[in-house]
Amino acid sequence: MTQIIHRTSAVVTKRPDAEYAPASGDIRALIEAKREGYLWRNDLTPGRIAAVRQQLAAAEAAAMPCPLLGVKTWLGHLAQFVTNAPAPEARSAQAAIFAEVCSDIPVGAWTPETRIAWIRQPDRNGYPVGSRWPAPGELYTHLLPFAEAIRAEVAGLREILAMAETPREPERKRPDRAELARAGALADAVIRELRAVE
Repeated sequence: MTQIIHRTSAVVTKRPDAEYAPASGDIRALIEAKREGYLWRNDLTPGRIAAVRQQLAAAEAAAMPCPLLGVKTWLGHLAQFVTNAPAPEARSAQAAIFAEVCSDIPVGAWTPETRIAWIRQPDRNGYPVGSRWPAPGELYTHLLPFAEAIRAEVAGLREILAMAETPREPERKRPDRAELARAGALADAVIRELRAVE
């Protein structure tokens, strides 16, 4: 779902996750209420449903697989922040390995925020993890919580929409006098039978 925007002689590619930001505010509260079992259909106003649809479209775009170019770009930016980054040629060759190991990490997890989160990691046993080039498995472990958060958001938003789109049960009509009389007669007959048994 990559959009191409033409400008004079240059072609600018817009990332599929460019409009994605994790759900916040009212939408986040709806997801949490649904997860906890406290969301009712009456809570889903037309405005909220429209906002859920918009957030779901952005989250689904962010949940798409990341192309190799996206992995290369992310690693290229990371190289500027770490002390032992490989040379550009080696980094380009390594990108395919990272892409294979992280193949189920969606495009929405390859963001500047996750890169900064890598860099800001605390030292582990005196080793400055965040200032070093990651091993593919380390990077996968780092990005996995971000990927799972995107998937959980998509699942939660889909459940909310499914709830909103489920047809409502028809409203029960109030019984008329004839129905009330039939029910009363039936109740009287049951009471007579019970008294007869006693």
